[in-house]
Amino acid sequence: MWRRLSVLTALCAACGSGTIQDRATAESLLTGLPSRQTLEVTAPSTRAPAALTAGSPAATLGETAGLYVLTRKTSAEVNGLVGRTLDTLHSIAQTPPAAVGPDSAAWGPLTDALSPVAGRLVIHRVGPGAHQFRLDLRPRAAPDSEFEPFLLGASTGAAPAGPAQGSFSADLALAHRLDPVAQPTGGQLVAGWTVAPDQREVHVHLTDVRTDSGLASTGDLGALTRADGSGVLAVDAQADLDGNPETVETGKIRSRWLPNGAGRADVEAHGDAGQDVLMTECWDASFGRVYATATTPDGGIGSEGEVNACVFSDPLR
Repeated sequence: MWRRLSVLTALCAACGSGTIQDRATAESLLTGLPSRQTLEVTAPSTRAPAALTAGSPAATLGETAGLYVLTRKTSAEVNGLVGRTLDTLHSIAQTPPAAVGPDSAAWGPLTDALSPVAGRLVIHRVGPGAHQFRLDLRPRAAPDSEFEPFLLGASTGAAPAGPAQGSFSADLALAHRLDPVAQPTGGQLVAGWTVAPDQREVHVHLTDVRTDSGLASTGDLGALTRADGSGVLAVDAQADLDGNPETVETGKIRSRWLPNGAGRADVEAHGDAGQDVLMTECWDASFGRVYATATTPDGGIGSEGEVNACVFSDPLR
């Protein structure tokens, strides 16, 4: 399919993109691209529960405070990774297309004034409301024959606010190799989304991603945000959780909250040396901690508050 689209691009390159019909076609194709907002991984971090604030007493319950910081930082860093990828996509799409066909368009090659990288975007309509898109990168001074695929994606349910469903994969290692300043980490990223009138669901998978904080190496994140403000966040990660870059821990975090913000989080962490940490924490609508219990690396158990104060009686499975 991409070979056919490349031929179409070559044939239409001299056709121009200034006609009203061409502009309308290009604009309709752009409705198949996801937005940064659509793929934002949400977490109850804007108004964090007490365990997430500096100096929280939760620090005395083993390493739990660090694990909650992991939830926040990993969500923010994943949003940054996905956001930078989509920003590149939309930056190119803001320019007039270089070629337009009945069901396809190409943008580029384009580059920012200070960027060492040139990009080329191609979008193809494969059915009513269904699109495939591709973003290629090459060194700025290189010929087009050196373009390599950076992002491959597909979507359905195209709309002015963005498609209702889709996924894409991004080769962060390629972007890092071409421009380590703009893309400070390598690895691979796969993201998917589903938007419904009453909720939005996002899934992100990272492979061999090294962030500045060292929090995310390989992991899966899933976020469900409902229209009423309630939500769910699930994180499974292999990362440096204890501050020692020579060891990797496996972490599992499950959080959920009500429309008023009251919620519960359950955490499991398993270290290379065999130490396990388990924690449950609940907070109220003012985000004050009402209950917490945790095991510590030495096998002890600490708790405070009343378990009956939890808005969810059972952990999220």
